[in-house]
Amino acid sequence: MKKIYKTIQVLAALFFLQNAHSQDYWLNIESGTEFSLALKSDSTLWSWGSNANGQLGLGNTTNQIEPNQIGTASNWKQMSAGAFHVLAIKSDGTLWAWGFNSVGQLGIGNLTQKTVPTQVGIESNWKEVHAGQGHSIGIKEDSTIWAWGFNSYGQLGLGNTTNQNSPVQIGNLNEWIKASCGAGHTLALKADSTLWAFGFNGTGQLGDGTTNQSLIPIQIGNENGWNSISAGFEYSLAARAPGTIWSWGFNGNGQLGLGSTSTNNVPVQIGIGQDWMRIEAGASYGFAINTNGELFGWGYNGNGQLGTGNTSQQNEPIQIGTETNWQDISGAAGAINGGTVYGTHSLGLQWPNYSICSTGSNYAGQLGDNTIDQSVYFNCTTGELNVGIDEKTSIFDFSIMPNPSNGLFTINVESLSSTKYNCKIIDAIGHVFYEKSFNSEYNVIDLQGINKGIYIVVIEGDSLLVNKKIIIE
Repeated sequence: MKKIYKTIQVLAALFFLQNAHSQDYWLNIESGTEFSLALKSDSTLWSWGSNANGQLGLGNTTNQIEPNQIGTASNWKQMSAGAFHVLAIKSDGTLWAWGFNSVGQLGIGNLTQKTVPTQVGIESNWKEVHAGQGHSIGIKEDSTIWAWGFNSYGQLGLGNTTNQNSPVQIGNLNEWIKASCGAGHTLALKADSTLWAFGFNGTGQLGDGTTNQSLIPIQIGNENGWNSISAGFEYSLAARAPGTIWSWGFNGNGQLGLGSTSTNNVPVQIGIGQDWMRIEAGASYGFAINTNGELFGWGYNGNGQLGTGNTSQQNEPIQIGTETNWQDISGAAGAINGGTVYGTHSLGLQWPNYSICSTGSNYAGQLGDNTIDQSVYFNCTTGELNVGIDEKTSIFDFSIMPNPSNGLFTINVESLSSTKYNCKIIDAIGHVFYEKSFNSEYNVIDLQGINKGIYIVVIEGDSLLVNKKIIIE
C-alpha cells in the first residue's frame, strides 16, 4: 500500500456510495500512451486501447475499444501505465510487467516483449511502482528505491547512463516513500517530505535552477512539506502543505498552468489557492482536484483531453464542467515520435456511481466507449465503464465518536439485523489500510499515531455498506 503522507491528498469524501448495495466498482485508473488501465474493487485488472506492443496484457497485439479483463487474477493491488509498458503489484507483494521492452523497462532480465503479465524477479516486498516513457521506478516495503530500463539521461539515478534490464537499487538509503516517472526524468519524495529529482533537465524539469542533467538524486530546494508529485513530459508538478501546487520545466503548451508559456527551472506556485488535493501531470497538460471535488485542467488540448468542450489550449487552470464529485483523474503518459508528443486522452472517476469518465483522442479505442470517436467532453455513462450500484434493500447507520478525533474513536452500529459487521478504513488515495470484523454494537478503534487528514470509514453488514468521513487531528 502507498504510504499516507503528512498532508494527505483528500480526493473524495465519499469513496463508497452511501446506503448502497455492495458490489464491484472501479477503484483506480491509469492512462498510458493511447491505452488505459483500471482496477476494480474485486482486485481484477482491466485494459483497453492501443495494443501494438502487448501493453494491454491480453496475450495479443490487437487494439480493444472497451475494457477487457487481464487474465483471471483477482489479487492486483497497484498498477502504473507508461508509454508502452505496464507495471503492477499483486497483494502478495510480487511485481509483474508486460508490454514494450526494447530498453529493459520490464525489468525481467532481457529485452523480450511480453503480451501477458510476467513476474519480475522473485521478491515479494514491492510496495509501489511507476512506469515512464522507457524507464521504471519501484519502492519496496523497506523504503528502498529501485530503477530499471532506459538510462541515457541518468533517469535511473544510478550515477551512470547505462540501461538496466533488471531492478537496481538507487543508493543505499531506506527513506523513500514515493516516486513519479516522466519521459527522461524522475521525481521522488523522502520520508522527511523533501523533494528530489534526477535525469534529463534540458528544460528545467528537475527544478534545481539549472538545465544540467543529474545522474543521481539531488534535493530540490531546502523546503519540506512536499506530499505529492507527478512528472509529465519534460515538466513537473508537486503539491505542498497546506494544499498549494507548484510547477516547473517546459511550458510551450501552458502545461505549467502559470498563465504564460515561459519555461521555469525552479518550482513556481500555480495561483494562490490552498485547497488542492489531487494533482496529475499528463503528457503536455495538467489536472488538479480541489477540496470541493471540482476538477481543473490546463495545458495542451488539441484532442480535447482537458474535457472543456473544445480543443483550445489553456495556460492556467480552468474548471472542467460544474460537477463537485470528482474522485480521481489520470492524464496520459507522454511519448515522442518524430518530434510530436503523444498522449492525448484522459480518464476520471466520479462518485456516486464510480463510472470511468473519458475524453480526448480515441483512434485506438483508448476511451473505452466501444467507438473510435474522439470526444471533447468527459463521458461518464458509456458501456462497461459505467458500473451501476443497486438501490438499497434495507437501512442501517452508524456513528463515530468523537469526530474529529486524535485517532482513538468509537463506532456505534445501529439497525443491523445482526451485530456482526466488517469495518474498513480507507486513505485518500483509495487504499484500505485497516480492516477488521466485529461482533458487537460498540467498538473502539485505535489509530493513534497515523498522519492527520481525512479518512473514510466503511461499515459492511447485511450485504450492505455505509460510509462516513472521519477527521484525524
